[in-house]
Amino acid sequence: MKPMPGARAHGLADSIDLVLPRTFRAPIDDVWAAITEPERTARWFGPGRATGHPVG
Repeated sequence: MKPMPGARAHGLADSIDLVLPRTFRAPIDDVWAAITEPERTARWFGPGRATGHPVG
């Protein structure tokens, strides 16, 4: 992964979108699967412990 400058936040009516551009040396299908398939995401970040309840 190669960090790229240009992180930015876009304010919307009721939320904020945070954009963090990155370049990966991997086929797009592998990158997409890594962030959409829980078993593959856990390999990057470890098993999830989120409760699904908002904080604050």
